Amino acid sequence: MSDLKAIAPKVPAGVRIVGGHSGIKASRLDTAILVFDPPVPVVGALTRNRCAAACVEGNRPLLPGKASAFIAVSGNANCYATGDVQADQLLRTGLMQALTARGVAASGAVLTATTGPIGVPFDAQRVVDKLPELLAQTDSWQAFSQAVLTTDTVAKVACFDYAGATWLGIAKGSGMIHPDMATMIAVCVTDAKVEPHVLEAATKRVVARTFNAITVDRDTSTNDTALVFATGCAAAVDDPEPGLQAVFSALAQAIARDGEGATRMVTVQVSGAASDHVARTTARDIAGSDLVKSALFACDPNWGRTVAALGASLARQEQPLDRQLVTITLQDQPVFPQMQAIDRAELGARLRASDTITIDLCIGTGPGQGVAWGCDLSYDYVRINAEAPIAYGAVGSHAPVRSSLELQTLTPVLKKGVLREALRYLHEHDRQTMVILIEADSPTTDDDLALLRQTGIRPIVLRGSSLSAAVAVARDNHAAKLLILTDADGLRAADGHLASELGLPELPEHYQQAQVPAFLDGGGTLHVINGQIHAALIEELFTDRGIGTMVRARLST
Repeated sequence: MSDLKAIAPKVPAGVRIVGGHSGIKASRLDTAILVFDPPVPVVGALTRNRCAAACVEGNRPLLPGKASAFIAVSGNANCYATGDVQADQLLRTGLMQALTARGVAASGAVLTATTGPIGVPFDAQRVVDKLPELLAQTDSWQAFSQAVLTTDTVAKVACFDYAGATWLGIAKGSGMIHPDMATMIAVCVTDAKVEPHVLEAATKRVVARTFNAITVDRDTSTNDTALVFATGCAAAVDDPEPGLQAVFSALAQAIARDGEGATRMVTVQVSGAASDHVARTTARDIAGSDLVKSALFACDPNWGRTVAALGASLARQEQPLDRQLVTITLQDQPVFPQMQAIDRAELGARLRASDTITIDLCIGTGPGQGVAWGCDLSYDYVRINAEAPIAYGAVGSHAPVRSSLELQTLTPVLKKGVLREALRYLHEHDRQTMVILIEADSPTTDDDLALLRQTGIRPIVLRGSSLSAAVAVARDNHAAKLLILTDADGLRAADGHLASELGLPELPEHYQQAQVPAFLDGGGTLHVINGQIHAALIEELFTDRGIGTMVRARLST
């Protein structure tokens, strides 16, 4: 629609949004909170998994309804563990009491979401004790988006302006993604004024087309939760569906792209089905096929696997198929029916050249159309899910969770790839001086800094200094790089999207005033990265992909 446009993320009117650390995780942000005063309408969709977590079961009787707050905790699913229901109730009661103590008229419900390992006791009191400190923090959608993450490699945020209102969406999800309602955690907050029954109906329709159209590993989570809050502080909106569709579609695709271990995203589009439901189901079955996903990882144009997955899906749905009506296109290349031999080498090269692969199928003459988003199946998916990823400490100690990413969990092929990639940067960075500005709310580990020193890098670490002071230190010491560890994922381009690389003309005014251009003109590079991400410095300096945003005087051509 003409009045729908993507914008840089901003907090809608009528909500407080914070994120912080309460100790469920060892160091990363783990607690995200929304506060509404007065209470606002909330609708949502919850998992249909029969082993649902306590947060899901506690939310069911509250939807649709009025909400005063929402709290999400990452690092523990609070599911099928001793006392999980009591822990969830403590979380709700504790937040309600903390809000009341701060003068919030908390007459609405408190909704919760938890995500992390299943079957581990959840120390809700640890979170409750931190609530006064968390609620005193400055609003930050960035901190909220980081606090909900588990195995995600990037935050997932989408924001749109529609019908005179702001629509902000934040989600998490990377593994155990094959929703049967929504996805692990997804929230949309809008300041639009929408009738609750209209918002509820629109949410159900949009969820079916977005979150229920993604798959990473065909495992439906016990904690799937999608919620929509409407504060009513902006314009009245009769039809919220376009705004919701834009937000949830962007979040769903971001989740599929960030699938555990994924190297490529796949979009499967099906037309000519008997109904939209059949088309959507078929598309997701194909996107979720292990054989299709494995072929995509190898960039193997084996469309026969798509045919097999198509036939199996239609059989499960008891749908007929006329072979004469089937057409299949892979990456814009018709592959069936094809009278001439396909140049598999050329098509394989096209697949390798892109991080997004599209499969289009027409399966008949019916009106049904559907799309699904998924990803390939790499060795890393097995590594991530087969390693011993959680260190719990002594039984009953409720120790913070920690990830284990030991090299021994990699296959020999992956080890060789890691070493080959890292060696190039070890040689490039040897004996370089780098200034690392660690902002107060962006902790890093001494282990990472020690590793940098061992590789020959000479780090100068500044904590709590101003940007201008850090630039001066970098220039005085002829530093090759100035790295800023902040609570944001990086810098955004003029279109509002996160930029992996920027040039001087696009550098925000704040950096211009701090004399960063002079440092860049001298040959240095600026790196703005999220200090909450595990081993952020290592990932930025020693991998091709890096994280955050790198700024240089002149972009490479």
